[in-house]
Amino acid sequence: MNITALHIYQYGKFSNQTFQLSTSSVQVIYGLNEAGKTTMMSFIKSVLFGFPKSKKYEPKNGGVYGGVVELNHETYGALKIERTKGAAEKIRVYTAAGEVKDGEWLKQLLSNTDRALYEAIYSFDVFGLQEIHAFNRDKIGEFLLFSSLFGSEAVSKLDGRLAKELDRMYKPNGRNPRLNQELETLKQLAAKLKQAESAEAGYHRLLEEKKNAGARLQDEAAQLAALSEEIRTLETAIAAKPLEDQKTALKSELASYPQSLELFPGDGMHQLEKYESHLHPKAARLEALRAKAAEIRRQAEQHAPDEDMLKNERLLQELSSEQHMYQSRGEQLAAIQARLRQTSARVASGLQQLGKREEEDILPLNTAYEYEWQLQEAVQNAGQARDRKSQLDDMFEQARLELEEAERKHNMTAANIVDPAVRKEKEAALEAHKQTADKEGHELQTQLQLLEKQRAKQKKLFLGAGILFIAIFIMLKEWLPAAVFLGALLLYILSGKQKPALSDRTGLQKREPLMSKEAADLLQEELWRDGQYRQQLIADRAVLEQKEAAYERVIRQYEEWEAEMAPFQQKAEHFMKELGFTGDPSYLLDAYHVMKDVKSEIQRKHELTIEAGRLQKLQRAFEERVRKLSASLSDQELPVKEALHHLLAQAERAREAAKRKQALETDLLHTEEQIRELNEEIHYYEEQIKQLFKAAGAKNREQFCALSRLNESRQETERKLHEIKTQLSGISGAELKPYVSRTVPELESMLIQKQEEKEQLEEKAGHHREQIALLAVKQEQLELSGLVSDLKQQTEMQKERVKRSAKEWAALQTVRHVIRKKIERHKKITLPRLLETAGALFDPLTGGRYERIYFSESDDSIMVMRKDGAVFSAEELSQAACEQLYAAIRFALAAEREPAVSLPFLLDDSFVHFDRQRLTRLFEVLEHLTEGGRQVLYFTCHEHVRQSFQSENVTQLLS
Repeated sequence: MNITALHIYQYGKFSNQTFQLSTSSVQVIYGLNEAGKTTMMSFIKSVLFGFPKSKKYEPKNGGVYGGVVELNHETYGALKIERTKGAAEKIRVYTAAGEVKDGEWLKQLLSNTDRALYEAIYSFDVFGLQEIHAFNRDKIGEFLLFSSLFGSEAVSKLDGRLAKELDRMYKPNGRNPRLNQELETLKQLAAKLKQAESAEAGYHRLLEEKKNAGARLQDEAAQLAALSEEIRTLETAIAAKPLEDQKTALKSELASYPQSLELFPGDGMHQLEKYESHLHPKAARLEALRAKAAEIRRQAEQHAPDEDMLKNERLLQELSSEQHMYQSRGEQLAAIQARLRQTSARVASGLQQLGKREEEDILPLNTAYEYEWQLQEAVQNAGQARDRKSQLDDMFEQARLELEEAERKHNMTAANIVDPAVRKEKEAALEAHKQTADKEGHELQTQLQLLEKQRAKQKKLFLGAGILFIAIFIMLKEWLPAAVFLGALLLYILSGKQKPALSDRTGLQKREPLMSKEAADLLQEELWRDGQYRQQLIADRAVLEQKEAAYERVIRQYEEWEAEMAPFQQKAEHFMKELGFTGDPSYLLDAYHVMKDVKSEIQRKHELTIEAGRLQKLQRAFEERVRKLSASLSDQELPVKEALHHLLAQAERAREAAKRKQALETDLLHTEEQIRELNEEIHYYEEQIKQLFKAAGAKNREQFCALSRLNESRQETERKLHEIKTQLSGISGAELKPYVSRTVPELESMLIQKQEEKEQLEEKAGHHREQIALLAVKQEQLELSGLVSDLKQQTEMQKERVKRSAKEWAALQTVRHVIRKKIERHKKITLPRLLETAGALFDPLTGGRYERIYFSESDDSIMVMRKDGAVFSAEELSQAACEQLYAAIRFALAAEREPAVSLPFLLDDSFVHFDRQRLTRLFEVLEHLTEGGRQVLYFTCHEHVRQSFQSENVTQLLS
């Protein structure tokens, strides 16, 4: 997954800017301080993983917060990820196939990598490199490795929390943990319960007696219930015996009525009276309706409406309903004509502002969003090209001035250098002078040494003789001769010191040298200055070559600018030619917006013109229809409004006459319908009366009335029988069957016997209740004294608490065991593989000086082994070597995640402590890491890092 371009809408200092990246795997983003390197890194992370909570990069003056990152994915091809933030955050991913995906699809594309995990592996700076001293086996295994698996140190922290929680719950020999305390409480409760049960041995016998008494009481209660049921049944049988007798008598009476009464209708007399009550009024009403119908026919013949006007009524109604539309269209036409005049004025003003005469010059303008985006991009690129040209002009002028200054210094230094031939002559003369001076000095020194030897000899003889004579004169006590000899000896010594100096001056004056010492010194100083000038000339020549190289680089950058920016300039010129714009390209976008507005006004003008024509056509059509109808009905030529009013008045009069006639005809139809309905109803009631006589088996009304009275008597008998059955319906026949054959006195005697048995059972049950109450009191006294039941309940409850705590502790122990196995597996399998990969990267980073990375067995700290077998800890390495080690581990961690996702590295001046050689080796390793398609973006403000890459692989940010 490689980033190919960045389109920033608004983010930090960037506003509406586009950055194109090359296809190179390792690229440098170069810029001085405050150029926006950190902002660009944050923008990439924000688009991929979401905006930060901080409002540091949000636009201060409004605008769309966010932008687009273009990617080249190995599976999906070219992708565009757009993330913006307004009231809510929006994320859209545009695929090469034209599909639009959401944020969930992006998370799957990134293998659920979040911002924290990405910064922990793929994005680091110099401060992160300095943390290597604190890393050991656990730190790397739990921080780096689990960061790669879970995105945080959650597993390590969870293991620590589980260990603390387990210790807090239970320890084998502990006293304070919760489970230990609950076990101790259970032990104490069991001891107290055992002691209470042994002290109260008679408690169980008392419970058994109470249980037996309760069983006897239940048996007696069951017997009492059965006796109560028998007594209730006897009482019911005594009450039901007279009803059964009445029921038998009524059934006999009911059987004496004739069978033909069963066909008589239940409410036959009522139905007959109802039919007769309807029949007589309807006959009278029928005669009245017939008279009314004759009167309506007479009145309808007197009303005759204007048929010609009625034929045009529908057309007049349409014209009337369209009249308000006619007036509304007139108002609309006036408003549109006013708007048309305003629009025409704006179009003329816009055309004058653009310097165009015809509207057809504006109408072909392309106003598509894609065209405007390309135009905006071309104007921005042209602006960047001008800015780059201005920057190159400043750099060229600076390089030219520095080159001229270097040439001037070089020429001045070259002018001060002595000609080589002259220098050789002076060197030869100085050498001859030195040789002559050395030879004469050697001869003089030899002569002086001989002279000194002779004088020393003479001096020794004279002194010896003088001392001898003085000793002799002193021994002879001749003081005066001794003093004379002593004085003579002193004068000789003093004269001997002065004579050699005089003889030396005499010997030196005999020979005159070829050159004086002062002249030789001057010549020596002149040659020394010439040597200094020659060295300065070499330095000036080196500076001159550097300035010439810098001058050539600026010229090459001019050429690169022409090669890179010429298409942008041509594209801008193409847009200017296409739009007919001849001004400054920077105003092209504003001119385009003016053209776009003018085109919109022209289109609006055309739309208004078409709408005005349509309204005028509709108005003329309406007027024509009104005049045509008015001419057919009247000879007068009236205005449209008055003619329509006159026609509507005539139509209203004709419509009123037609309404009156129609109302009379409707009334006539209604009356005739009523007559027809009354005839049908009278016929219906007559047929119903015939059917009623036939159903009752009667030939006339008198016979029907006699059968009705006999039927009423029969119904009264059935009613009484029904009431008795209702009273007996609540009594079960099965219960009363044993007592049906007995008389009432016999049943009363049985009832008295059962009541006496019930009283005896109630007396026994009362005795047993008193016995149970007495036993309950004794039990309560025993329980209050021994607390057996309370102790049992407390013991059972404590057992349940111990079980719950034990289950909780076992569950936590199982979870911690699984986590520890997972940690140990990663430490034993994944972590060694990670270190092996890191060692393979650390070897080339250090130029082959170190061959292995491993953990110390004593404290699990990181150790490295040099080629010669020497072992060093991370703390003993130099700062740069530590950073190399950290980088190797981070790169290895990313390589371990390679099967899941290949994300680009973001390095923020992470290797400022590296010298040129270390930096070269680092870039070689980065090139090796990117062979599988991984991308590395290196953000730096150092010129020497930028010069290590080709210009096409460097993106420069302007301060």
